[in-house]
Amino acid sequence: MRKNVSMKFANKYRWIPRVCLLFCCLILHSLSGFCDSPSPKFDEKTPLNLKFENATMLQVLNTLKKETSLDFVYNHEEIKGIPLITREFKNATVREILDYCLKNTPYTYTLVNDVVIIKKRQEVKGVDKVTVTGDVKDADGNPLPGATVLLKGTSFGVATDSEGKFKLEIPVQKEMVLIFNFIGMESQTFAITKSEELHVVLKEDTRELEDVVVTGYYTQAKNAYTGELTTVKGEDLLKVSPTNVIQALASLVPGLRIVENNEQGSNPNAIPEILIRGANSIMTENQADVNTPLIMLDGVEISIEELYDLDIYDIGQVTVLKDASAAVLYGDKAASGVILVERTKVKEAKPRLTYNFTPNFSYPDLTSLRLCNAEQKLELERLAGLYDEVNGSLDPAYYYKLDNIRRGVYTDWPSKPLRWAFSHNHSVTLTGRGNGIEYRASGTFRDSYGVMKGDNRRNYGANFSFAYHLTNKLTFNYRFAFTMTDSKASPYGDFSTYTKLNPYNPVRDEYGEYIKLYYFDPLLQNANDSRNQGNPLYDATLSSFNKGRNKSFSNYLSMRWDIQKSFFITGDINVSMNDSYSKVYVSPDDSSFEDKFLNQKGSYSFTHNESTNWAGKIALNYRLPLNEAGNTVLTLNVGSDFKMGNSSTISTKAEGFLKDGMTDIKFASQYASTRPSGGDKKTREVGFYGTGSFELLGRYFLNGSYKSAGSSRFGSEHRFAPVWSAGIGWNVDKESFMENVSWLNMLRLRFSVGSTANVTFSPYQAMTTYNYTTDLIHYAGIGAVPITMGNPDLNWQITMKYNWGLSATLFNERVNIDASYYKNKTKDALMPISLPWSVGVSSVQVNMGKLENSGYEFAISAHVIKQKGLFWMVTVNGSHVMDKLTNISTALKSIEVAQSLGARPSLMFQEGGSQFGIYAMRTAGIDPASGKELFINKNGEYAFNYDKNERVEVGNTNPILEGSIFSTISYKGFSLNITTGYKFGGDAYNNTLADKVENINPWENVDRRAFTDRWKEPGDLKRFLGIPESQSDNKRYSERFVERDNLFEIRNISIAYEFKPEWLKKLGVKRLNVGFGMSDIARFSSMKLERGTSYPFERSFNITFRPTF
Repeated sequence: MRKNVSMKFANKYRWIPRVCLLFCCLILHSLSGFCDSPSPKFDEKTPLNLKFENATMLQVLNTLKKETSLDFVYNHEEIKGIPLITREFKNATVREILDYCLKNTPYTYTLVNDVVIIKKRQEVKGVDKVTVTGDVKDADGNPLPGATVLLKGTSFGVATDSEGKFKLEIPVQKEMVLIFNFIGMESQTFAITKSEELHVVLKEDTRELEDVVVTGYYTQAKNAYTGELTTVKGEDLLKVSPTNVIQALASLVPGLRIVENNEQGSNPNAIPEILIRGANSIMTENQADVNTPLIMLDGVEISIEELYDLDIYDIGQVTVLKDASAAVLYGDKAASGVILVERTKVKEAKPRLTYNFTPNFSYPDLTSLRLCNAEQKLELERLAGLYDEVNGSLDPAYYYKLDNIRRGVYTDWPSKPLRWAFSHNHSVTLTGRGNGIEYRASGTFRDSYGVMKGDNRRNYGANFSFAYHLTNKLTFNYRFAFTMTDSKASPYGDFSTYTKLNPYNPVRDEYGEYIKLYYFDPLLQNANDSRNQGNPLYDATLSSFNKGRNKSFSNYLSMRWDIQKSFFITGDINVSMNDSYSKVYVSPDDSSFEDKFLNQKGSYSFTHNESTNWAGKIALNYRLPLNEAGNTVLTLNVGSDFKMGNSSTISTKAEGFLKDGMTDIKFASQYASTRPSGGDKKTREVGFYGTGSFELLGRYFLNGSYKSAGSSRFGSEHRFAPVWSAGIGWNVDKESFMENVSWLNMLRLRFSVGSTANVTFSPYQAMTTYNYTTDLIHYAGIGAVPITMGNPDLNWQITMKYNWGLSATLFNERVNIDASYYKNKTKDALMPISLPWSVGVSSVQVNMGKLENSGYEFAISAHVIKQKGLFWMVTVNGSHVMDKLTNISTALKSIEVAQSLGARPSLMFQEGGSQFGIYAMRTAGIDPASGKELFINKNGEYAFNYDKNERVEVGNTNPILEGSIFSTISYKGFSLNITTGYKFGGDAYNNTLADKVENINPWENVDRRAFTDRWKEPGDLKRFLGIPESQSDNKRYSERFVERDNLFEIRNISIAYEFKPEWLKKLGVKRLNVGFGMSDIARFSSMKLERGTSYPFERSFNITFRPTF
């Protein structure tokens, strides 16, 4: 069948100049206005040129559907009886074509709001009829024009008019049931017995939305998708925590884990580190963030810090992509997973204003502290021999401190810098739609205070977006976002300083002034004595500060052009800019400078970073149903994307300030040790990709993706890397042999395999870089020394990912199960190899490493009670990951990487070992006779001497199983949510035992077990060395300090109430939700570990107030 559609395409192309102009205006000027006049829609009088030869009525309707914007409602079986059609139409309207085709047939049609209903002609007079009138609206009372009203079992029906009203005359039948349908809404049915007026309310079809997978590059039906992902709604995040989006994600997404930061505790300015399915890259010192997942917010890449500061009320849903099939198209940043964050969508046509207010109250949690009191600490010093001098010169110092104790001096130092903190979050959102425009604007303000006095983190945010339907087939979306964060560290310094201060020292002197320095010998007062301790409360009164600011802007524009029903083009472009700085000033009067020269007192550090990033993509998308039932479908997507990034940084440190109040860098006397430093980075990336999926009869499905990703970080021979994925799935429940299995609603099996590429180094590792210095000036010019040795043969790190998955729904959808097992194999991991010093650098980066990690994860949710008015659901999820280094370089084996989050001992790398292994020397314990530790060598021999080369892997921090349990109960507007977490089977190195019980600094306060649980005399069976230690070295890593790390914690409990709408109408309020919640409620651990060493942990409670107008 041939078609002449030249006039139709001419009508489309006249919009192209306006489209181009619109793109330019939005990107260059960020304007929110568009054309003044509305765009014309399809006109039923528009002439068409079509030719049919022996065409069925179904073929005619499909052709009209493709060539127009009309939708057709008809009965397949009935229209088969219409005779074949042979005719050429020239300049004919839709009505003329339909009039001809239905002439001399028992059928007619109606056309209302772009919906054509083919129906039988009215019966002859004398037949009894029932007349049904009414209207169709959504849950908020907005009319739904174009909703279809059909008599069940027939093609008889009408469509609602622009006000949502309808009128339908029905021949009297034995059974008369009307079906009401609207796109995106759940269908409603009504049984009719007589003429009447109906008022129908259709609810949003959330199931339809949940059955769609959005990966950021394409959209696909969930029942035909082989990738591994987890989708979490924004409202579910709020049930877990209204103040911490990352903590809420970690509780709801199996396999997503927050790396525990025992050092920084609840510091509001400490950004957490997260992992998805463990580590796929080797974590050397210059690659600390190589396992951080890619995070996208509405199509724009953001940092983990921006996610941490994001307003949780602004989130519509979060999708976490885990395997290659789901994340391969994101190229070089997908190896560690992808987190896609979408803001809330516009749900109503009427303008709606929503306000969210969350006050939060927090207090410090010091339950893990077990410090010595004043008497215990002074006695420990005496036993350690700190005052044992032959001439008795230190006796007065001992008796001075003993006299303080007898006078009642007992300073609770840990409580001095702490407070109860009050934080508050505010957000306002305005949404609506009309005249082809959909708009959304929001503003946020978040003022967070930690439990250390004087610290603060303040966030400001504003964003707006709108979608404009230029024609029925062309849609634009524009989004603008601005965020600014001001951070300020506590002037009271590091909390660990207070836990080290001796409790027999008073805070103030006899005049009521802060004591600046506590001398070990208060009578001699030697300022150069390393045993002295400064008073951080005095330092907090000075002008010192540690503050920073981070600003970011982003503009995003996307377009969708529906050329035909099955073929459309999508494209987007975005630009984001970031500017940040940090300033740290330490007053010259600070106690740490007491023994320094005048030109070294005081310091000022300044760091400034700025970056600009461009990104965009364009794609052709085609979806072709291959049968009338629509369950055999072929989908194809091809496209290209690009990224450009420019960044620069500069830092400097100056010293030598004459007075406390001179807080600007211009008052410095000199640079501190080095001159200012900085650098520029430029990256360019481009990719070409294609994806395809095939679904057969709704039972079997295949997915495939291929991308050629290119990056400027590599040498000319290795700039492009091919990555791919393939997957297969089976909807077992669709098979005929499962029809009688009533307890199984859905069973889906899937498998995927593919590769992802990762770039784990800075932009200039492929080339040699040099440093020019004035130290190398000679008669021929200025000399230079190499900073890095370039390697133009550096290649992409490739990870092969295998994933097996299962999804099931049981017992009338009361139980849902998702489980998966995965195995990842990484090759060409970046690592150093040693070079001779004559080259000028000690090592060069090469692709040598190989590692594997595998694991499993699951999520089971059950509707325990599902009755009228009462609902109780419980969700349990868990995961386990195992990793192994299969090939590493000799240079890497000799490297020990200091852990960034306060954990010890340092990371070691051994072939066959784990990146999360704990390496220490095996031990038989403390010898009761001598009080010395008895070590065990690799060959099994016993020795009293510690040898770091005899260390082996004695534990692993990866638990056997970790996850969370989430329970929600709702009843008549009330809801109760409880979130708990668990982990067991992993190990940890107990730093408290190592550093504050045994390998102590006796001049500082320590854990009371250092005084009570140590070896004292022959025959004692004790776990810890005596006082003083036979050998004191905090780098002696002993197996005695490795303990099983089992944990159960109650993370959050919240209760909320949703007011009934009828109660709120008089107040002009559409919706009102109030709630109360508590966080970090209880913790039960197998380890007695001091938590929050540099910043305490906290417990908190919050109130939520959420009206919608």
